[in-house]
Amino acid sequence: MKCLIFDPYCGASEQMVLGALLGCGADEWRVKGAVEGLCGAPLLVRDASKDGRHVKIAMIDEKNARGVWPAYLTKDEALSRLFLAHENVPVRDDASAIVRSVFDAREKAGAGEPAISLASVGMILGICAAYDSLGRPYVQSTPVAMGGGMIDTPCGKMPVPTPATMAVLGGSGLMVQGGPFEGELLTLEAAAILAYFVNASGRYYPENRPLATGYGQGYQEMPVPDLLRVVLCEVDDAMIADRIELLETNVDDVTGEVLGNLIEELIEMGARDVSIIPATMKKGRSGQLIRVVCKAEDGPMLSRRIMLETGSLGVRVMPVKHRHIARREVKVINVCVDKNEYPMRFKVATDTNGHIMDLSVEYDDARRVSKELSMPLKTVIRKSEAEAWLQYDKTCGKEKTP
Repeated sequence: MKCLIFDPYCGASEQMVLGALLGCGADEWRVKGAVEGLCGAPLLVRDASKDGRHVKIAMIDEKNARGVWPAYLTKDEALSRLFLAHENVPVRDDASAIVRSVFDAREKAGAGEPAISLASVGMILGICAAYDSLGRPYVQSTPVAMGGGMIDTPCGKMPVPTPATMAVLGGSGLMVQGGPFEGELLTLEAAAILAYFVNASGRYYPENRPLATGYGQGYQEMPVPDLLRVVLCEVDDAMIADRIELLETNVDDVTGEVLGNLIEELIEMGARDVSIIPATMKKGRSGQLIRVVCKAEDGPMLSRRIMLETGSLGVRVMPVKHRHIARREVKVINVCVDKNEYPMRFKVATDTNGHIMDLSVEYDDARRVSKELSMPLKTVIRKSEAEAWLQYDKTCGKEKTP
């Protein structure tokens, strides 16, 4: 499937997002029509070169606007203009949702009388039109650089990110980071745009086949070019990309009881998998290799727990760009075993297209039926899974992936 990867290593602004999408091949005439229809001012798009990179610069020409150019719009004024300016319902709905989130964030932060510039509303509508012209692809993002320090605002000195920006980011699922330079690198409007469109956020790019790369230029002075990179690519939609870290440490003086407790602790704290592997240590001593699979953001917390529980002086952290996993869920299926019907739980694994990749009965349920029928456990498992395949195909209409 088509995918857009946002790479905001220098933050993001509305101009940078729009320029990068145009660089990926978004329909420039359609975008200009949307922006000019709302603002009554032309959208200027020009090409430039920055350190060997072809970049797009997008800005609204306020000086040549038709009629009176209002400095700021209230929430109702902004939404009214969007409703009247663009007849494409999905584009209009996207832009309206983003504008609402900007106002909601300002209200939560108590940032004075909420308002938004007409130019920002125009850029937001242009971005939504650009996204729509690209076929509304799946969207991923690497960590968003926010900058740091203090900035002057109409409400006085504020830390970066500002309270309003943090209100947008909270609960969005976006991975963010401070730096790499002082100042506000991520605008409130750009944060709202990314929070709305990004489906998944992680430290690395997923496996992909790049189709086009766009660079959008900002206007801040910094040690490196103020650019946002966006990659349009193809990704395999049959499997889910899951970014993980691998934690490892060796121990040779920890009892089995402590290790058993550690496994339970780590699983409860969010580890994806924990294994204890016998190992031969220096001087021929017997020991264990503790290996933990976890989300990248859980690595520090789990490493600390390993060190506290085992007395280990260090934990190796090995980033793994991603693994491929199937969707997994537990379903109760009524199956017939030895002419009797039993409700049994099954783990059903499917790809993102809904094709069944695996189906296995829960051990506790199979053991219960095995005891009730005085039938070997392996026979119950074989019969119940064979029956479940038939039942699942009938009820869900899915076929096993060949």
